[in-house]
Amino acid sequence: MGKLNIGDKAPLFKIDSYNAGIIDLSDLIGKQKIILIFSRYFGCPICHLDLKNLLERKSEIEAKDAKILYITQSGVKIAKQFIEEKKITFPVIPSSKNELYNDYGLGIMGMEAVKQVRDKFKEATKFGIKHGEYEGWEKQSPGQFIINSEGIIIHEKLGWLDIDALLKVL
Repeated sequence: MGKLNIGDKAPLFKIDSYNAGIIDLSDLIGKQKIILIFSRYFGCPICHLDLKNLLERKSEIEAKDAKILYITQSGVKIAKQFIEEKKITFPVIPSSKNELYNDYGLGIMGMEAVKQVRDKFKEATKFGIKHGEYEGWEKQSPGQFIINSEGIIIHEKLGWLDIDALLKVL
């Protein structure tokens, strides 16, 4: 599937999450806005940094009546370790590059994200974040989407997590 744009219908999915049972997007649509955060994998230092920032600002997102769904290429062992260690309460959903990443048009990392790697890696290092296990496709683009109550994408951004951009749309 190609890149999704604002105004497109969000591709539906029904997947067993690592920590919240079966997540059926069609059941969630209409209840509140849904934020899909596509990370790469938990061992990625930049993804770990983005997760740290997300957890610190999660209450700001939830105060805007939005539900977070976090998609990762990490396997069950590493995902469950991070869920427990970081006390992640939002659903963490597994996917390979050929599943949800593909459905939402997230292929190889774009130039904008690549340009940010050095600075974001330095920032992660300042917090003592080191590279963990490699999982999934290393060139995978991260991304974020907001889906409204009608199931329409109202925000899409390929690349590293931008919480301020999410909050502006919410």
